[in-house]
Amino acid sequence: MIPVLVVGGGPVGLSLAVRLGQLGVPAVLVERHADTATFPKGRALSIRSMEIYRSWELEEDITAAGLPREHLAFYSGRTLTDPSGTRIVTGPGSRPPVPSPTYTLLCSQDRLEPLLRAHAERLQPGRIRFGTELVDLAVNPDGVTVELSAHGHHERLRARYLVAADGARSEIRGGLGIAMAGPSGVSRNLNILFDAELGQHIADRPCAVYTIGQPGLHGAFLAVDNQRRWLFNLVADGAEVDLDRLDDAACVALIRAAAGLPDLAVRLVGRQVWHAAAQVADQFRHGPVFLAGDAAHVTTPYGGFGMNCGIADADNLAWKLAAVHHGWATPALLDTYGPERRPVALASAAESHLRLTDTIDAHHTGAPPRGRPSEGLVLGYHYSSAAVIADGTGPPAGDPVADYVPTGRPGHRLPHVWLDGEQTRSTLDLVTGDGFTLLAGPAAAWTSTAVEQARAAGVPLTVHHLDSVLPPSARATFLDQCGLHDSGGLLVRPDGHIAWRTPRTPPDGLPAMMNPVR
Repeated sequence: MIPVLVVGGGPVGLSLAVRLGQLGVPAVLVERHADTATFPKGRALSIRSMEIYRSWELEEDITAAGLPREHLAFYSGRTLTDPSGTRIVTGPGSRPPVPSPTYTLLCSQDRLEPLLRAHAERLQPGRIRFGTELVDLAVNPDGVTVELSAHGHHERLRARYLVAADGARSEIRGGLGIAMAGPSGVSRNLNILFDAELGQHIADRPCAVYTIGQPGLHGAFLAVDNQRRWLFNLVADGAEVDLDRLDDAACVALIRAAAGLPDLAVRLVGRQVWHAAAQVADQFRHGPVFLAGDAAHVTTPYGGFGMNCGIADADNLAWKLAAVHHGWATPALLDTYGPERRPVALASAAESHLRLTDTIDAHHTGAPPRGRPSEGLVLGYHYSSAAVIADGTGPPAGDPVADYVPTGRPGHRLPHVWLDGEQTRSTLDLVTGDGFTLLAGPAAAWTSTAVEQARAAGVPLTVHHLDSVLPPSARATFLDQCGLHDSGGLLVRPDGHIAWRTPRTPPDGLPAMMNPVR
């Protein structure tokens, strides 16, 4: 019996296979397609996703595969070459510093997936199987039995756990009878992938998205390389365009009209008709089967929440599966996956739906769509489950979507503070992926007791004393953000979320924190 079977070789399934491999958990991944994605969807990796990949030591590779961060800007005009068009820059140099060691990156799925696949194949040798389809699934309390088909050859396989990362139309989810709730068919859209020499026309104003609005034509150019390769997204909610009757000539005419270049040479590469939805599964677990990524939640593309929510699913689930596999946590820890991730998915789907309907309304009225930042939703979400010990404090004030306020409140992501003047290492880099991390104040004399308790419980624990890792000015900032006195401390989970906080010396070292995972 293999420990984990991952079904689906998109960014979420591949990310999970990578992380499980790093944590020493053998996992087989099967993907029915013969290769990774060729269509450049899912282009934006959020700050939190980049933090996750940083903690997995993949940040540099992914950054090298993406577009320069100077391209993080948004253009709107009647055409791509409209001299009266406006450009709003959202890159790191254009706004107050975001409290993170990294930043959003444009790296489309056709670039990200091959990179993740290469790492997964290195970490899970012989176990990453593209061109392999799951054709039958039997679920039992102690695991699953599956039948796989590859090139006419059938094979039966047993796995203790199965993670369904098989997309928005998940056959596994459907076969288990798990329903999705939320709006579907919110808008009809056409994505046209094409090659054209447009880079020279936007060289002085590169952007991630170029929104086009003119009578009868509402859509956006989505940068793939900001040179020759482009996506054009056509919003077809009115009666102006019949997507089912568009031929190649009509697609080329649309691109030329949106670009404002009637003689533009266009080579069509592919097209996809899709309907936007914002739905979340009623449950994220069925016995030994877990849902992740689009199989668990579908968002509209607006706001860039979908793929990023799935990457955080993988980060949350991987360490829990590893803890159970290695024996320092009981299977009860896995019960916390749904209660932690589903509320985040609901918030992400709702915000993506709001942004889509706002954009549609703007198309009809001619007014620019309203916009707001999303750092609160991206960095400020928190978990409530048996794997977090609440301390009775409330979340920080502010808009939970727009405003991120660093906090040491249990359930939240550990605040970022630079460890050095060169700004190369962060407090986030102190978190170890294979166990808990204790960050103790300079006067915390109780850490030796905590180490003994963790050792007795068989729980991996790494201790960092803040006076040895943080300079005095940064130490004061961090203690203040986290609500700690010099004798207090934070217990941080492998996914960077705070499990427990003690503002001062605790009466008994570590609390019953170990109970939910023992």
